[in-house]
Amino acid sequence: MFAELPDVRMYYEDEGSGEPVILIAGVGANHRFWKTMVPLLKGYRVITLDNRGVGETEYKGEIQIDIMADDVIHLMDYLHILKAHIVGWSMGSQISQSLAIRHPKRLQSLTLVSSYQFRPHRSAYFMYQMTKAAAEGRCTMDEVNLLLNSFCFPESAFAAYAKKGTIMPVPRHPEDPREVYKQMTSMDNFDTTERTKDITAPSLVIHGGMDIMVEPLKGRAIGNSIPKCTYIELPGEGHTIAPELYIDALKKHLRDNRMAPSKE
Repeated sequence: MFAELPDVRMYYEDEGSGEPVILIAGVGANHRFWKTMVPLLKGYRVITLDNRGVGETEYKGEIQIDIMADDVIHLMDYLHILKAHIVGWSMGSQISQSLAIRHPKRLQSLTLVSSYQFRPHRSAYFMYQMTKAAAEGRCTMDEVNLLLNSFCFPESAFAAYAKKGTIMPVPRHPEDPREVYKQMTSMDNFDTTERTKDITAPSLVIHGGMDIMVEPLKGRAIGNSIPKCTYIELPGEGHTIAPELYIDALKKHLRDNRMAPSKE
């Protein structure tokens, strides 16, 4: 489905019924990133979307973290959603932080997965150079994705494939590398180090203990800085964490912070 929003024709999917949960993906990932999460959230109204620069969303203007956060607010207005549970992964966690800091009354709860207050320099170096090369036609996004797997998945994932005598598959990457590069550079000046302490939404931070894209200490830092926050570190997991590994914690967080019954 499409929502006609200010400067954006946003593609989104709206499934189920119950309290609204909005899932926000990271760099180069569209709404399909959450395809295994959606069925696990039975009993909730689950909304996934394509950020600016990916999927079927069309836009005018810039790609910036705060602008993408405002896009989410406009989508909520379009769908007549006053408050929602917000879940963000990687760059999506920065969009989610922007929402929590700048639009606190619109959040029922906040969940940050593989998150950080500012983009880590090592992974930024890799991602910046690789997406720039793809944008300039010196490599393909499929090749970028192949290397990206090495940063996103832990040793155990590769070992499991090796044990079966095969290698981890690399899904074809349909996104325009020039747009992915814009998403990448949108994080250049985004830093919430001094602002996450002001987040008032009850929060859950999930991080992989073997994440080399964003070291666990980044997750711990953000977890420690948010006043009402539960931090969970999953041993042996990397940057991309299978939803089934943290769905129980997420559901508990949603239940613990359910919306008050309507007085009508």
